[in-house]
Amino acid sequence: MPGKTSAALVIDATIARAAGETEHPVSSACRRFLQEVLKICHRVVMTPEISAEWKKHRSRFAYGWLASMWARKKVVRLDAVEDAGLRLTIHSLELTDSVREAILKDIHLVEAAFATDHAVASLDETARRHFRQITEHAESLKSLVWVNPTKDNEHASDWLRQGAKAEEERQLGFNP
Repeated sequence: MPGKTSAALVIDATIARAAGETEHPVSSACRRFLQEVLKICHRVVMTPEISAEWKKHRSRFAYGWLASMWARKKVVRLDAVEDAGLRLTIHSLELTDSVREAILKDIHLVEAAFATDHAVASLDETARRHFRQITEHAESLKSLVWVNPTKDNEHASDWLRQGAKAEEERQLGFNP
């Protein structure tokens, strides 16, 4: 298919854990998503922190998938990529402790996405909601793409096949 482009995607361990070999809807959606990433020639981003989460939570299917990605040289390895300005902004916001902790628990995904192609794939809707909630104060978050392969209305596999572009409606700052 001409015109295919390869994107570097931050894929949360929530997907690695859920992508099993059963026919459960969440499992199959995550498995299909990972298979599409591999087939289409997208790349997966790994920082030490993301890699540690994958090692701790991945399914047997995700283990094999990641081995295939390594074998095909489709893993983008990054050292820790901390965005001090974003972290400072988060600490300065009036948030509950639980919301701040939740944001900081997943901030490494966002930082890795900013260092690559600005795209996160995750099942964590709470994290997405929290990041979306602070876009007014953290402008850089507005352009971040967040995709959940288990949400039928997001058509994640189609998005991958079309080049994983930063479509406005997939960005955290999108306000319909």
